[in-house]
Amino acid sequence: MLKRNLKLFFFLIVTVLAASPLRSETASETSFVIDTPATGMSDYGGYNLNFRLFSEGGVLTRLNFGVFNKVNLGFGWEVSRVIGTSQDIIVGAPGLYLKIRPFEGDMVLPAFAFGYDGQGYFYNRDKNEFAQKEKGIFVVFGREAFSPGLVFNVGGNMNDFKTNNVYGFINASYNIEDKVILLCEYDNIHLVYENRLNMGMRFFITPDLSIDLAGRDLGAAGRDAERVLQINYVGRF
Repeated sequence: MLKRNLKLFFFLIVTVLAASPLRSETASETSFVIDTPATGMSDYGGYNLNFRLFSEGGVLTRLNFGVFNKVNLGFGWEVSRVIGTSQDIIVGAPGLYLKIRPFEGDMVLPAFAFGYDGQGYFYNRDKNEFAQKEKGIFVVFGREAFSPGLVFNVGGNMNDFKTNNVYGFINASYNIEDKVILLCEYDNIHLVYENRLNMGMRFFITPDLSIDLAGRDLGAAGRDAERVLQINYVGRF
């Protein structure tokens, strides 16, 4: 019953939001690359809906709104084993998302954004936490450089005030005529064995609908790489 209700929930979200066809986020101004934030924002009155399909039949849903011109607010919700025949569905705790971009950048200085992302990956029901931690508080700087459509972002985050560990990330996206975006990021930079290299491509089916194909944790010693498929939709109320 729970599994059927979850599938109905996902279907209703797509059906309701698909009624708004206008774009609120340009292809070159993405909010996320793969796992890491960028300085891109959804405009006021816009929204960004993502369905991420990952290993073990999991689905991560993200829905973010442009509540003000420089403020995005939303949530993430991970459900594992919802795709397939398993009856042991693991429902993670919803994660809050908030991003503020006080400066959009100019010819000299990069854009700057900061916020909070409470959505991690691979929820552990017994420990009541994510195996791959959420970003927590983050800051990110980004700008287009070297070539039109080539955007770089660099930033840092902290998700545990008990240890006060600071992690870094850097990402790049290259937009090819609003048809395909090449994605690359180096995430979770703290200790070498914890770092994650992720790469992928974003294909635009329509100006509002795109699909990401990505590989996570590529080349890591002692860990298997993960294949990810993500469906992205942007619109406006």
